[in-house]
Amino acid sequence: MKNSLKICLILISVSLFCIFSETPAQKLPDVVVRMYNGRPTVFIDGKPDALPGYCPWYTKPFFEKFMAPLYRHDFGVYLLDLESVSGDSWGSRFWKGDTITSEPLPAATDLVTIDEQAGQIKKGAPNAYLIIRFMPRPPESWSTLHPAEFFIDEDGGIHDTPSLASDLFWEKASEFCTALVRYVESSPWADRVIGYMNIHLAEGVHIPVAEGYLFDHNPSMVLKWRQFLRNKYGTVEKLRAAYGDSTATFESMRVPKDRLRGKVPEVSNILYWQNAADNRGLRDYLELQRELFHRRVRQIGAGMKKGADRNVLFMHDAMKQPMQGWNLFGFFSIGPERYTSWNPAFPELMAGSGSIGVETLFGDTPGFTGLITPHDYQARGLGGVYEPEGMADSAVLRGTCFWSEMDTRYCVNCRNDGSQTLGAAHTVDDWAALTWRNFASGWTRGFGSYWHHSWTVADDWFYSEDLHKVIDRQIEVIRESIDWVHEDVPGIAMILDDSSVLETNGSGNYLNEAVMWEYKQGLARCGVPFRIYLFDDIALDNFPKHRVYYFPNLFRVDDDRLALLKKKVFRDGNIVVWGPGSGISDGEKIGAESAAKLTGFRFTMLPANAQRRILISNFDHPVTRGCDESLVIGGPLAYGPVLIPVDGVELGRAWTKGGMNMTGLAIKEFGSGAKGNGKGSYGDGDYAAIFTTAVQIPADMWRNIARYAGAHVYCESNDILLADSSVISLHSLMPGRRTIRLPEKKQVRDLIDGKILSRNTREFSFDLHAPGTRVFLLE
Repeated sequence: MKNSLKICLILISVSLFCIFSETPAQKLPDVVVRMYNGRPTVFIDGKPDALPGYCPWYTKPFFEKFMAPLYRHDFGVYLLDLESVSGDSWGSRFWKGDTITSEPLPAATDLVTIDEQAGQIKKGAPNAYLIIRFMPRPPESWSTLHPAEFFIDEDGGIHDTPSLASDLFWEKASEFCTALVRYVESSPWADRVIGYMNIHLAEGVHIPVAEGYLFDHNPSMVLKWRQFLRNKYGTVEKLRAAYGDSTATFESMRVPKDRLRGKVPEVSNILYWQNAADNRGLRDYLELQRELFHRRVRQIGAGMKKGADRNVLFMHDAMKQPMQGWNLFGFFSIGPERYTSWNPAFPELMAGSGSIGVETLFGDTPGFTGLITPHDYQARGLGGVYEPEGMADSAVLRGTCFWSEMDTRYCVNCRNDGSQTLGAAHTVDDWAALTWRNFASGWTRGFGSYWHHSWTVADDWFYSEDLHKVIDRQIEVIRESIDWVHEDVPGIAMILDDSSVLETNGSGNYLNEAVMWEYKQGLARCGVPFRIYLFDDIALDNFPKHRVYYFPNLFRVDDDRLALLKKKVFRDGNIVVWGPGSGISDGEKIGAESAAKLTGFRFTMLPANAQRRILISNFDHPVTRGCDESLVIGGPLAYGPVLIPVDGVELGRAWTKGGMNMTGLAIKEFGSGAKGNGKGSYGDGDYAAIFTTAVQIPADMWRNIARYAGAHVYCESNDILLADSSVISLHSLMPGRRTIRLPEKKQVRDLIDGKILSRNTREFSFDLHAPGTRVFLLE
């Protein structure tokens, strides 16, 4: 009996010792992305969450002055920036020299450490989750040790951006990603962490290219260039044939120099569209950059994933295909320090950064569960367009989480030099109009947005109670949106080929006009919803049906692409809109024959770079009916060769090379043609095609095109119209009465004030107090 009692006492003692001497491991949330009500949604421990979010600035004055007022809001997630190390604005507290450390170095004295940020938020908003943002740039201590690992331009200049060819840097960057994630995962606040956001070196772009330098002459890149050529061509004979050089060897091949940096008369005569034999070096180099970019995305993704022993979000700021033609420095470099003028022949930034064929990175890349990108800063202010820099519609279609960083600024007393505004609102009403428009853009397209600090702007909005009331209501609606069903309505699809630059001289000027400004000026204002997809999205089983397909840069045609288009696009009475260079290349030769094969038009070709302007000449056709007689499509940008359609129904006359007055805008119908012609039966091979020799097409004409294709037109005004199956929104600078027509009868509820506007209706009207945004839920 005594022995039994003694054993029991020992067991009790051991149990008590274990209870009080061991700290149980904290349970970390299980975070996955699943489709829910038609959109990719974050599930935390099995429950879907809309996660209204805010990203604060990490300076001590900001946290001391502004964070407390924010805790009143029911933010679901805070996105926190990893602070820099003392004495190195780009340096990380986890990386010094060649050493990646788990013991953080001292932070800059004016910054709040990631631990302090998390601790304060966990205390002020205990139910909020956290996402950690970071940029794997090398610290000065590493750069000093390894000066040979950086981009070298053709003039011998060394840039402060590591080369995409530097295995040494990217291995260290991946190691840093692992160390950071492990540190966070073991922190006392890890139970609130749901993800990580990798901002890459510079938000997914290669800064030397933005500075006007496409080709990297670093010795590491030279070696990779030669190995790439060896892998591609296999034998010296094939290499010599490809390059037209009987003396070439793999060991002698140098990285090309950029012809666009030549003298103006020479550059002006380089045709925009190129035969493969004429730009072989550019094509091969861009293909090498594609290989390297994909390798680096996978490398840093694997580094992040290695640091976490659970399901968690790994988000990337990259893959900005809607920004093809982005002259980043030509747009952003303003202020007393530096003005950069617009370059008449700037290298295309996305392709030059290796961001080509990115559809292969969706779905099967370890450490990649989604994208977070800012929205396009150009024309994003009042009356403008909220368009994410990243591939939002492709991400949603592929079940990948997408968030847009809503850097919408509020500034009552901005400086007049323009450096602070960037589309800033100056009143609470303006700020409400902008942010309601922004959120509605995401609701209608299946992605999320979060508020972002405006650290370069006066912090007036933190003191406005009226503005905080706007935020309170927006958070309520964001949380409500989790239950809305998202379905795209048949509208207009812009289809992008992110490999299109391979068929060109490498400049981004045309794409700036045909992609970036087409969706801002025409598509977004025509009263019909539009989406932006990658070409390979068309092959997906869940690719939604649209009525109009616009191909601004499908320059290369081959049998596989043509077969896909015949199966999914050339049918059902759709209308296809071809841009000026559609089908101009078969991959080797440019010419009218390949363009005819793709578009169905016959052409004559003018082999020169030339300006193009189109004056409407046919006002009887449904596509041009009602257009203003003074309407001119086109502008001063010269590019070529010029394809002139010689058949089809003429809609407009082109003013082009030598004063030639030829057809510049034409439509051609195949099979039963466009649905709007009323023939009544449409299937395979029944469609219409429009070829334009110039861009951009105005909103009124896009509306006519969509109507003739059988799309539902929601409004007749040239306002910003956003819609899916559940939400409709209208944004404008012009006050007045507006009318919206629905495809079917619905109850209409105003999402801003929560009141029912109309019941069982197909048409409703309202007064818009401009600048303003109205947002409605269809029930």
